[in-house]
Parts: sequence; structure tokens; C-alpha cells
Amino acid sequence: MTQFTNPSPELRARVALEKHGFHTSHSLGQNFLLDGAFLSALLDAADVGPDDRVLEIGPGPGLMTALLAARCQRVLAVEVDRGLEPVLHDVLQGMENAEVRFEDILKSDLKALMGEEPYRVVANLPYYITADVLLRLTTAPNPPESIAIMVQKEAADRITSSPGGKSWCALAATVQSYGAAEALADVPPEYFSPPPHVMSRFLLIRRHPDPVVTPADYALYLRVINAAFAMRRKTLLNNIKAAFHMDAETAGQVLEAAGIDPRVRGEALPLEALARLSDVIGERI
Repeated sequence: MTQFTNPSPELRARVALEKHGFHTSHSLGQNFLLDGAFLSALLDAADVGPDDRVLEIGPGPGLMTALLAARCQRVLAVEVDRGLEPVLHDVLQGMENAEVRFEDILKSDLKALMGEEPYRVVANLPYYITADVLLRLTTAPNPPESIAIMVQKEAADRITSSPGGKSWCALAATVQSYGAAEALADVPPEYFSPPPHVMSRFLLIRRHPDPVVTPADYALYLRVINAAFAMRRKTLLNNIKAAFHMDAETAGQVLEAAGIDPRVRGEALPLEALARLSDVIGERI
């Protein structure tokens, strides 16, 4: 008599998608990865292990969720599309350390989701919310220990850019204030179902063990970052004037006190200069 073993998570995901007649939504930016061996290799590089609690954003049909559940202490997957509920139920059946919540991660309370204990994030999410999700995670009151995330290659170039480069931006400054970003793999369109029209890159962003900048008021520091990059063709003096309602003389004095040339553009400033500027502005407002 033939003995049947439990199907692999990959097979379970493919069968569940077909069984429930699920069709991906272009408006939700759904592009699934359905190669279990490839996803396992990504998770190996993402540095998640048996002691980790993982927040997965965008589980799709649950293949990565199942792989995470097999290697981590607990995985909480947040999915916005309730149409995936029967698929995820089939794929994750019997996995007691895997939980799915159907909600919008941009509206979720991260502290309520993950509490105060350390956790990591793994995400294959719609590219149009990449910046919003990263800003939310890296500035959260309980930020994750690391973020392993699939992004569009052009977004990865911005996130990993350096001060003074053409790609240096508010997102890069905010993310790099939180942690160090490393490219793990480039992922061609044909690896996804359906294939996106762009090249993708899997990034690992590790939280800094010690802060790289220590502004007196971190919320104000984030405002300064946004102000510095608000109008890229304007000088920093003009951007600071507009953002903090200063006249030219006051803005010039602030920049001088921070040791910054008022003619410089925000995209030339490293994190340390942005932090100094934040502290000076904090003394004036």
C-alpha cells in the first residue's frame, strides 16, 4: 500500500490557491513567491531562528508563514485581504505557533500586536506601501530587532544610499538612523506569480545595537529630516524657513549654530549634521 506523507508547504499553498479559486489583485499589489526552496534560502540569510518572534507583513497564501513557523518560536502574520482567509486556513492548519490577523498594518497598533518583547519583521508586501511601512516600523515605540523585506530594486538603491548621492532621501536617512541595511538577493520578476514589471531586491535591515545619532528630541529630528528633503532644489535655509516658519535671518542663525553652510542642500547632510540641526532648532522653538 502506498504511504502518503504530509505535503510540503509549497504544495499546500499551490493546492489551496487552486482549490479556493483565488486570483491575485493588481490593486493590492499581490505578487506571490511560491518557490519553497528559494524562500528557505532567503530566510536563512534573514537571520531568523528558533528563539525569534516574527511579525510577517503580507503572508499571501502562507508559504513563507509556514516556513517561518517551522523555524521560529512564533509568527504573527498580518494580511489585509480577507479573500485569502480560506487559503491561509488550509496552508497553516495544525501549526499552533502561527497566527493570522486580517487588518491593515498601516493602521495596526504595533505595540498591541507584538508587545514589549523583542521581535523581527519579515515582509513581502505591495511595493506602493514600502516607504510607509518602513517609516512606521523604524520609528515605532517598540521597533523590531531586524526587518527582512522584499522591495523594488530602485527603492533598495535609495534605502542603502549615502549622503551626497543622488538617491539620498528622507526615507534613507530615517531607515539608517534605525539600522544598517544590507542587500541579500536580487529577485527577477519571473520568480513571482504573477511577475511584477520591476526587478526586486531582498533587504535585511538590522537595528543598530547602539544609536548612531542621539538627538535630544527624536520626533523633532524626524521633522528636520523631512524638512531637509522637502524641496530638493531648494537650499537647506529655504527648507528650514518653510518648515519651521522662520525668517531668513533666524534660519541662517540656526544653521550657523549647527555648523552648516546655509547654501547647502538637505541631500548633502549626513545623519550627524541633521541631529545637530535638530538640537539647535529644539532650543529655538
